[in-house]
Amino acid sequence: MAVRDKSATIGASGIEQLHLSVAKQCTVEIRQPRDTLTLSRRKNGVNLDLIEDDPNFTGLLTSQTIPWGTIRALGPQGLQILYRVRTGRDVTLVPEFEFED
Repeated sequence: MAVRDKSATIGASGIEQLHLSVAKQCTVEIRQPRDTLTLSRRKNGVNLDLIEDDPNFTGLLTSQTIPWGTIRALGPQGLQILYRVRTGRDVTLVPEFEFED
C-alpha cells in the first residue's frame, strides 16, 4: 500500500536486508548500481532462491510473506544501494526503471 525509495549500505557480511514483509506482497527494484548485486528471497529465515532472470528486480507473493518474508542484496562491503519498495496494492510486478548502458 506504499511506494518508498530507500537507500542502504552493504555491511561487513556482504548481505543487506532490503525489505521485510509481513503478510503483504512486495517488490524491490534496484535503482543504483544496476546489474552489480545478487538479490535473494527468504521465507521465515529459509532461502527461497537467488534471483537470476533480472538481477535488479524481485518480489514476494502474499503467500511467501506469511508469517514473514525478506528480500536481501548480496554484494561487496561498503556498496551504497538506492532502491524502490512497493507493497500491498501498489505492487505492479513490472520493473519501472529501464536498463541503462
